[in-house]
Amino acid sequence: MSALARRLLWTGLCIAIILGIVFDICSLPAQRSRIHAIPAEGLGFAGTDIPLTSSELSIYRKAEVIKRYYRFGADELVLIAIDGAGNRHAVHDPMYCFRGAGWRIWNKTVVPIEGGEALLLQLEKDGMIRETAYWFSNGRQRHTSVMRYWLQATLRRITLGRSDKEPVLIMLQSVEDHTLNLGEVLDQFGVLFDI
Repeated sequence: MSALARRLLWTGLCIAIILGIVFDICSLPAQRSRIHAIPAEGLGFAGTDIPLTSSELSIYRKAEVIKRYYRFGADELVLIAIDGAGNRHAVHDPMYCFRGAGWRIWNKTVVPIEGGEALLLQLEKDGMIRETAYWFSNGRQRHTSVMRYWLQATLRRITLGRSDKEPVLIMLQSVEDHTLNLGEVLDQFGVLFDI
């Protein structure tokens, strides 16, 4: 390796370390997460908070999380909303978690929703069937790309919060062997599009 290449490498490393320290010191302004605007009750639905398990608490440490059971007439589901602004590692690919928990993904369908798209998964484990829909949202755009989420969150940190809102992960999961009628739920629960 030439002397010039070595100098450039060391200079790049020093700049990366200095920028990392600056971004840790100049943290983003503390704000209450917009996921707390998701109502527990409303016209046609009622919800009950579900406490996080000890393993969830260790994963979501310093992140803001809502885990809530909802009933929409005959439909039942669990909502999990995660804002990883306080913990960069709390939000990750949901499919990784499902597979890690022993669920087999036997169908994936991209579903258009207001402002973008959601991914509807059909899962199976030990004869149990579940449906889950998820998307990432910055309040305007909704998508299913983990890489795009990371890019949006990184850009927000680099610009010290000036680029956009922190993207959040929204997951809707069916309860027991019920199907998740995503269209009907989103028609009744439009507040999710404000998040």
